[in-house]
This record gives sequence, C-alpha cells and structure tokens, in this order.
Amino acid sequence: MKSAANLTLENDLYQLIVINDQQYALPVHCITTVLALENILRLPGTASWLSGVVHVRNAIVPVININKLIEVDDPAHQSNCPLLVLLHHPLDSQRLLGLSVTDLTILMYPSELAEMASSSSTHQCLINSVKDDSQQIHLLDIANLFEQLLQGQN
Repeated sequence: MKSAANLTLENDLYQLIVINDQQYALPVHCITTVLALENILRLPGTASWLSGVVHVRNAIVPVININKLIEVDDPAHQSNCPLLVLLHHPLDSQRLLGLSVTDLTILMYPSELAEMASSSSTHQCLINSVKDDSQQIHLLDIANLFEQLLQGQN
C-alpha cells in the first residue's frame, strides 16, 4: 500500500515557490489560490514560525513562515514576502493555511523531480529534498504542515 506522500509524488504537478532564495515544491492540487499578502495580524505568544493570521474568504487563516518552521538558514537580507499561497488540507478542503512567499516560479512534473538527486528529509513537514546542479528544492508534505500547526497551538 502506498503512503499519501508517495501517491502525491507520483500523480501530481508541483508548483515551485521561492521564500528568500529557498525553493519548495507544493502539490498543485492543494493550492487554493495565490493572493497579495496584506493585513497580517501578528499573534503574541505563538511560535516564531507562525507569522500571524489573515482574513480570507470569510475565514481566519494562519500564515506560516516555512523557512523558520524547518529551520532553513535564511539569508541576512530577508526580502519581503508579498504573496500568500492559500493551501487546503489534502483530505479536507475546508481546512486552510497560508504560506508567505517571495515568488512563484515554474510547474514541474513528478518525473522531472524524480530525475534529480534525492536526499531524505530531516523534518516531518518535508517529503524529501532534491538537488539539480546547485538548486535544492524541498518537497513539502502538506498534511504534516497542518499537523504541525495543530501541535504548535497546544
């Protein structure tokens, strides 16, 4: 039996996103929309990776800084993240979360990612990492992102 992560990797397109020079691959089927990131409300006493919340489509949506969550070295010159990628849980389209991102780049097929050198992940929110030349791309596990958010609220 295949895991949800393997099933996603084999059957979905991936949208590459950039957050302060670090690239991530998101399964396209989990992306609800991309919006300008405006009016983020910071929440005191929350984890550093929880940037705050935004009001989108009559819902309060938590916004995650993925670089802080998986403890990727952010460059000293952190750029503004003007975009919000709104994601829904793979098994429940009513559960939403947002990622603050710098840019969106290309769509990739799973076969293109499979051709790159792969390394196992050290964080539960990553399926794995792939590398082609000097480019490293982290494949995000969307279901585990939602679980991390729930754990961070406890």
